[in-house]
Amino acid sequence: MNKELETVFGNCRIYDIFLSDMEDILTKKEAMEFLELDERIFDNYFKNAGDFPCKKRVGRGRFMFDKQTLHKWQEGATWRTVELTKEDYALCLDFALAQHFRGYVLSDWGTARQREFGQKITNWVKGQLGEVAVKKFFKKEFNVDIDLDFNIYNNIVAQDVIGVQKNGKMQKTRIGVGIKSSKPKSAYLVLGDNEITIKKRRSDVYIYCRPDIPDDHILRITKEIIVKIVKDQPLYSTYEELMPDFTNIPCEIAGWCNYTELEKVKSIPGQEFDNGFRYVKKSGLLHRSKKEWENLIKRL
Repeated sequence: MNKELETVFGNCRIYDIFLSDMEDILTKKEAMEFLELDERIFDNYFKNAGDFPCKKRVGRGRFMFDKQTLHKWQEGATWRTVELTKEDYALCLDFALAQHFRGYVLSDWGTARQREFGQKITNWVKGQLGEVAVKKFFKKEFNVDIDLDFNIYNNIVAQDVIGVQKNGKMQKTRIGVGIKSSKPKSAYLVLGDNEITIKKRRSDVYIYCRPDIPDDHILRITKEIIVKIVKDQPLYSTYEELMPDFTNIPCEIAGWCNYTELEKVKSIPGQEFDNGFRYVKKSGLLHRSKKEWENLIKRL
């Protein structure tokens, strides 16, 4: 091969490598489509949570993303996500209703305003769904059975995981484990000041979950009853086909951290805490690899 042809083929190989690299670089819109996330959740995950980075920007240039990095994050999130069934939901709703009818007062997060019934039930169900998700995740990925505390108490109970099966027997855990849940868009694990500063309420480890519970979950489980009530009303035909059915609820177990790894703050992006400090951790900084989960299980 003469030198001219070698140069041509060499340049072609360089150009092919360049094109290959360019195919792995995505614009923000392409990255959102690749991960199938809406813009608000996507921005929270990369700007606030540190779940995945963007490429280094030049000045005020566009946000660009490495496709392989996004794929790795997506694989991890999929591995950590479990499906919660109607039976799982029923267990959590039972707990929420028991809390409601015993007169437990739940105030808005960061305020003194008491929540209305639907919001209270949603938050209680969401919290319990996270606990059930952790139990299913441990069993599915590590073949480890844990015992959750779904009893109703007069006082706040710090620990959510109270037992772990070892040598065929359920034993009391050696460390305190709390499980906290928030919306899928949430970038931070957040704990109240009293949850950390009051020793008897504090857990040694906190696991953070993001159950994707729909806002209309109560409508979904009562659909048949509601349809019977409204089917003869004048506007029923306008929404008859829009009435949703219950579907399994995905829940990502985002990761865990020791309480000593939490950061004491008075605000997080988008929210000022008007009545004291909070202890927080970005979801992207939580322990979440398989090895780190195995290390946690050994400590239980």
